[in-house]
Amino acid sequence: MMARTLKVELAVPNALSVQGLVPKFQNFGEDVYRALRDECDISLGEIDHFAGAFHLRRLHKRDVRTIAAKVRKILENHHWLTDVKIYEVADDHDA
Repeated sequence: MMARTLKVELAVPNALSVQGLVPKFQNFGEDVYRALRDECDISLGEIDHFAGAFHLRRLHKRDVRTIAAKVRKILENHHWLTDVKIYEVADDHDA
């Protein structure tokens, strides 16, 4: 089975220089972690060590759209985060 991966990316140039933006993205990521950790492989460490994005791994193909919708729903509670992109990527973790 080819597991799928979603990437959740903060699409802001020089995000680290924007006051308060990174902690807000991390708070959002932690909400995603709490909500979805039983449905996919998500790393709290990856969220806390800000690198511009985090991943939701080992998704079944049939679940990708549902999980993406759940992430978008959580994002609605973080309305100050306007430039977050959620998309499927090829994951080199499983290679």
